[in-house]
Amino acid sequence: MEFKKRKNITAINDPVSYKFYSFSSVWYDDLLNDIYNAKKYIYLETFKINNDSIGKQLCDALIESHERGVKVRVLVDWWGTGIANACVQSMIKKGVEVRFFKKFIPSIFLFSRNHRRDHRKIIAIDDYISYIGSANFTHYCTKWRESILRTEGKMSMICKKIFIDNFKIYNKDITHPSLRKAFRRTIRYNDFFFIREVPSLFSQRIKKNYIRLIQRSKKSVTIETPYFLPGYRIYRELIQAIKRGVKVKIVIPRSSDVKIVDSVRGAILEKLYKRGATILYYKYGNLHSKLLSIDNKIFSISSANMDHRSFKYMFEIALIGTDPVVNSLINEHLAHTELMCSEFDMQIWASRPLFKRLLSIIITPFSHLL
Repeated sequence: MEFKKRKNITAINDPVSYKFYSFSSVWYDDLLNDIYNAKKYIYLETFKINNDSIGKQLCDALIESHERGVKVRVLVDWWGTGIANACVQSMIKKGVEVRFFKKFIPSIFLFSRNHRRDHRKIIAIDDYISYIGSANFTHYCTKWRESILRTEGKMSMICKKIFIDNFKIYNKDITHPSLRKAFRRTIRYNDFFFIREVPSLFSQRIKKNYIRLIQRSKKSVTIETPYFLPGYRIYRELIQAIKRGVKVKIVIPRSSDVKIVDSVRGAILEKLYKRGATILYYKYGNLHSKLLSIDNKIFSISSANMDHRSFKYMFEIALIGTDPVVNSLINEHLAHTELMCSEFDMQIWASRPLFKRLLSIIITPFSHLL
């Protein structure tokens, strides 16, 4: 990778250990244990905390930590979580510092401006433990297939910095000077690069990094994502990779939790399939992980979906790297996912009902807003 040539990169070296989670149910148990054992601080940023059993467990643990003197800060998305959420309100009443990211904004650009949500999932605990990945805090997604990385080491200090930057600008416009300065930096940690995405029609830093990685691929490109509407540039680079002899594999849920996206993605999948890509459908519920693997050597674990909405409108985070331990964990996850998949069937796709074809034709022009 050529990221090292960029400016404003901070390098920190220290021993670190990793654990990768493919399901939230296991991750929740370890996270709660880390929260109950925290001594200095807990910084948690997420899109959604539901008012259900999982949300209550999390909020109760954070309240308990706060009451024994641990500094607890929580940043949740106003749209994703809801300001009236009883679990979150219970933390506020107990004195936990909670901020809601960007309330609804009345504007002539009503739809696009209110797409600017905080979709990141980051946790930093005591300058030593950190989490980054795809999962929210909801009971209904405990059986979803996810991608979450836990680290022990000073990498937590970088997640802490990223959290604090977002915590400061939670209610400011994207043109605010402190936001523009902070989010243009790539942060380097050992063999990792943190790419911070902010809403932009032109910057789209995660997307541009993905394009460069696909352009440099030599053997394989594997994308695991719940929503696959990558846009023309990534689609074109995938086609070019196939022409070079690169094995392109797209792994998506057979049926995601956003049905309208499922209706639109089919045309893209058909084109890639005809060009030689392998399309795999995850069969056992929803697949919500967000992974990119290049040549089984370079990876991205991210909060960003492979769609217009994440690339253009959302505050996202991507961890791109070559660390062999993490790479091995991700490749193992991807291999296990494949065992739970079935291949795209062109005959079934071609025989889909007429109303689904018409729905796809109607919705496709608006796919950049999905």
